[in-house]
Amino acid sequence: MILAAGHGKRMKSSLPKVLHPLAGLPLLAHILLRVRDAAPHSPVAIVVGHGREQVESEVRSDSRFSKMDLCFVVQSEQRGTGHAARCVMDSDWGKKRLLLKQSVLVLPGDLPLITRGLLDQLLMPLHRGESMRVLTTILDHPTGYGRIVRRGKVGPVLRIVEEKDANTREKAIREVAVSIYHFDSAFLNFGLQRLSNKNAQGEFYLTDLVSQASRAKKKMDVLVWGDPQELRGINDPYELAQVARILNDRILKQWLLEGVTVMDLVTTWIEPTVRISSGVVIHPGAILTGNTEVAEGAILGPSVVLKDVEVGAGAYLKVGTVAENAKIGAHCQVGPYAHLRPGTVLGIDVKIGNFVELKETRVGNKSSIAHLSYLGDAEVGSRANIGCGFVTCNFDGRVIDGRRKHRTIIEDDVFMGSDCQTVAPVRVGKGAYVASGSTITDDVPADSLAIARSKQVNKIGYALRLRSQQEG
Repeated sequence: MILAAGHGKRMKSSLPKVLHPLAGLPLLAHILLRVRDAAPHSPVAIVVGHGREQVESEVRSDSRFSKMDLCFVVQSEQRGTGHAARCVMDSDWGKKRLLLKQSVLVLPGDLPLITRGLLDQLLMPLHRGESMRVLTTILDHPTGYGRIVRRGKVGPVLRIVEEKDANTREKAIREVAVSIYHFDSAFLNFGLQRLSNKNAQGEFYLTDLVSQASRAKKKMDVLVWGDPQELRGINDPYELAQVARILNDRILKQWLLEGVTVMDLVTTWIEPTVRISSGVVIHPGAILTGNTEVAEGAILGPSVVLKDVEVGAGAYLKVGTVAENAKIGAHCQVGPYAHLRPGTVLGIDVKIGNFVELKETRVGNKSSIAHLSYLGDAEVGSRANIGCGFVTCNFDGRVIDGRRKHRTIIEDDVFMGSDCQTVAPVRVGKGAYVASGSTITDDVPADSLAIARSKQVNKIGYALRLRSQQEG
């Protein structure tokens, strides 16, 4: 059971709290991924309330969760965690758990740092006669958390006191609850019916089931977790930023231990979906997101930004390179300050220089587009040389065969002079030369020289006469 119905008012956003992005994924997706890995066949109920259509749509549209046994239970009025759990146990999902005598693990939807190891511990079967397992941890600054009240300092747990209901002595307790429980379903169902909302917030607390179990002398397993970082919840944008830093540090450590060189741990950001081979060097300011993959020996220069990009072995992406939904072949050199837009595919040993922009363009092996050029909806063959200031004119306002953008084909071994344009659709044949300053509107045959510019005319003495007139 995942509790994801809260509004998250302290986030000060119209977006449901569990959908706030963290490292490229909604908060809820992080915990669902851990649950999928730890218990891939377990039925999961997600409690939704605020923005429920948006939350459900986000989860169902994510292919990573398509094989999970998910259902959504609506908590139409947010009246506390106990009320949320009651909604689930009253649903068909809850009734089936009771019928099958299955236990129920309850998790909050805003716990993105939880690990597989912790979930494995929580999912261990309850011992015979145990009513529940409660997870606790020790915090230096426990403000905001429910305090664990024991008989004596290390005796059995008697109850959990929420912050707003705690007295001064109870607020000094450093052992806290983190809203994670593993319940015997019969005990959970019976206890939820006996909850009261006579407290400072007027809500039904799931934590009150601990005191119920204690008073009834039910067996209770208490798991004290030693790493409180894994249990960090998120209530406001500041906490979201703090957790993002913790998660990023965890990811960077993983890659460093696998042979990746990261020059700066503060300014480098890598999402958990990224894959990097050993021997890769990452300079300060790099941001790697989505399904980016970087092959062995590649070098990512300062401030390189990649989203859903394949980088081949030994490629060198220089400072300021930005790429999205692109493929960069082995031993390519890209940048500085190049922009590879979606649909760009570079072959092997391609050179893309500074201030070059490519979109929906394929570039063959050993071709060079050195600087200050734009190619859109184009195909460049192998060993081609594209001079400075080249532009493909790929859109003229017309629609041809259903396409709004038109293609330029530049075949193998073409030499394109500086400051040229091709007005698509057009083809430049294999081995052709295009003179600098040409605007190509018709196909160029193979091994030809195309010159498409006005003939130069020199007017002898014209400048001298002009200056004389100006001085007069």
